[in-house]
Amino acid sequence: MKNLFPFFSLIAILGLASCSKEDTAEDPSNIVLPATYDFENVDYTGQQNRLDMLSEIVRYMKTANKGDEVSATQLQNMFANSGYTWSKPELNNTTKQLANKIADGEQTLMGSYFNDLEAASKSTTPGSNGTAGLVSSSDGSKTYLFDENGHEPLQYIEKVSMGVIFIHQITEVYLDAEKMEVDNETVETGKGTAMQHHWDEAFGYWGVPTDFGTGGFTYEKGAAYDRFWAKYTNGRNAFLDCNKNLMELFIKGRDAINRKDYALRDAVIRDINLLLAKIQAATAIHYLNTANANLSDDALRNHALSEALAFAYGLRFNKTRLITDIEFEEIFDGDEFDNLYEISAQAITNARNGLATAYDLEDIKENL
Repeated sequence: MKNLFPFFSLIAILGLASCSKEDTAEDPSNIVLPATYDFENVDYTGQQNRLDMLSEIVRYMKTANKGDEVSATQLQNMFANSGYTWSKPELNNTTKQLANKIADGEQTLMGSYFNDLEAASKSTTPGSNGTAGLVSSSDGSKTYLFDENGHEPLQYIEKVSMGVIFIHQITEVYLDAEKMEVDNETVETGKGTAMQHHWDEAFGYWGVPTDFGTGGFTYEKGAAYDRFWAKYTNGRNAFLDCNKNLMELFIKGRDAINRKDYALRDAVIRDINLLLAKIQAATAIHYLNTANANLSDDALRNHALSEALAFAYGLRFNKTRLITDIEFEEIFDGDEFDNLYEISAQAITNARNGLATAYDLEDIKENL
């Protein structure tokens, strides 16, 4: 499959070395955590801006499913926040961008997706095996734009971005040692200490409201937060109880930083990374199941497979990696997944089973 799965790095060490700063942990029995992510001096405006940017990019890309041409140059400009006027006024007053937050080495891959989407959007014939173009579901309710091998560039741009930007920034940048081995004494009004601010920025990339998953919270489809990892965390919540668990971890870690309990903070980071990885893998499995359930429908099958592949690719950018390069290549047999028009049900099932085994999701893989 062209450019989608460059080799993984070897399994990363799961632990994050504790800060050398003095640990001033107190008796856990005396700690009362806030019910929501409610702390003083919290700011993750930059992360919200980037989520808003990707939302507008997705809206622009989806015009291709209606037959409009999409420009690779405009996508580049939108990612770089250069030469483009956003519909949300505040985005035009920020220097924040998506392009400089992409994990090293992935910029070329993202650019290739832009080019693939532009090329497919110029097709004047319906899509089919060997021909890029629009393909409608059997009942006519859904239409998607695929390349000549049935891959959906729009899904790769959106969902791979969720891995190479959002998951990467949470687990490999803001919750990694370099951003945690910083000042935790000097408070900047509105932002807290450097360490507190970095933790809040990681939380911001998750994209959820501050009461997400807490008592009394009800997820609302179509709400402003119903996108990206908030959406897909909720999508797996019935099986992983991840809304509540992930929120509690972010709250516990921020509180630990406030109290300078760095050992607890580091333990929480490991738990956050692992739970995010399970959400990623479970979401890929969900779409593999969806593809098999729609095996005879080119549009629905290829759309679901493109989502599954994009989510699985994002596992590479979570610091907690539970499969090696070789194991990943074995799970997603390149020959089978090169052409999604010709894929077999067994190849899809094998990929699902491989991910479920690696990420300890065997018990729920049939139902995801």
